[in-house]
Amino acid sequence: MKTILLALLLSIASLNAGESIKLMTEIFPPFQYEEDGNKKLIGISTEIVQAIQKEINSQGKIKVYPWARGLKILDKKVNTALFSMLRTKEREEKYKWVGPITSMQLVFFKKKGSSITLNTIEDAKKVGKVGVTKGVANYDILREKGFKNLDVITSGQDEKNIRKLVKGRIDLWPTLLMAGVYNSKRMGLVGEVVPIKNVVVFAGDMYIAFNIKTDDKIIQKWQKALDKLKKDKSVERIIQRYK
Repeated sequence: MKTILLALLLSIASLNAGESIKLMTEIFPPFQYEEDGNKKLIGISTEIVQAIQKEINSQGKIKVYPWARGLKILDKKVNTALFSMLRTKEREEKYKWVGPITSMQLVFFKKKGSSITLNTIEDAKKVGKVGVTKGVANYDILREKGFKNLDVITSGQDEKNIRKLVKGRIDLWPTLLMAGVYNSKRMGLVGEVVPIKNVVVFAGDMYIAFNIKTDDKIIQKWQKALDKLKKDKSVERIIQRYK
C-alpha cells in the first residue's frame, strides 16, 4: 500500500512540475513579439506554445528576456524552457527538446543597391563585415563555418543590425528569411534591405528547449500535445495567419 501511495505521489509531483514550467522567450518577430501599444505577447511560436499550454491545462505566463539572459537561466534552472531555439549540433546534448514548432531558412540580407553578389557561402567570407549577435544561432553557425569577418553585438539583435546595414556599417546581415522580411516592414524599411535567397546558410527547425534535468514525462506530455495540434491542423492555421 505504501509503495502504491508513493508512486501516486511521485506521479502527481511530476504532473505538477509540468504545470510549473517557467517559459521564456525573446522578442523576435514574427515568431514572438509584443503587440504594438500593449504588452500582449503574440507571434507564430507564441501562439503555438500557448495552444500547447491550453491542451495540457498549464497556465504559466511567458516571460520575455534578452536571449543571453534566457540562456543563462535555462542552463542553470530545472523546469525552465526557452523558445524559439534552433536545434544545432552544439546545443543538441545541452537541452531536452519539444518540437519542431516551426521551420526556418537562414540567409544573408544586403543593403538596397549593394553590388555584393553571392554564389556560395564562401563568398560571404570575403566581404568587409557580417553583422551578428553573440549567443544567437547565426553567430554560432557562422563561427563554425570559419567566418573571420563577423561584426558582433551583444544586444539589440534585429533592429540594431538592420539599421547598421542600411547605414552601411555592415555589409551583410544573416537572419531568418521570414524574420528579416517581417522586421524590415515593421521598421518602415521595406525595400531598403534585400534578401540573397540563392545562398542558404542553414535550414532547420525551431524548438522549445527545456533544461536538461527536466523530467522526461514533462517533455513527453508537451510533445504529445504539440503532435495533436499538428494533426488537427491547428499549428498550420497559426502559421498561415502570419504569412
